[in-house]
Amino acid sequence: MNEKQLKKRQTYDLQTVLKTVQGRRILWRILQAARVHQHAFVPGDPQATAFHCGQQSIGLFLLREIEEAAPGAYQQMRGEYISEVTSKQHEIDAQIEEITHG
Repeated sequence: MNEKQLKKRQTYDLQTVLKTVQGRRILWRILQAARVHQHAFVPGDPQATAFHCGQQSIGLFLLREIEEAAPGAYQQMRGEYISEVTSKQHEIDAQIEEITHG
């Protein structure tokens, strides 16, 4: 398999994963763990900074791969995450309301 064929297969594989809500949730978790939208610098701790830079590097690689395979997929994952968090918050608010007024 040549490099072009390999890249095509990798893109197809990622597109397949991104078609499922479960795949998008897993990739979202990985991107969050990789701290792609946080500073890697840890004042006074060069080892922690290096560790965070390594995490971030992998996350940025994955983010580029996602955007190349399926433009807009990151925004879809973000929207799904926000929707889930909002739903959970409403559940918690309802439980608190029931406890305090129920």
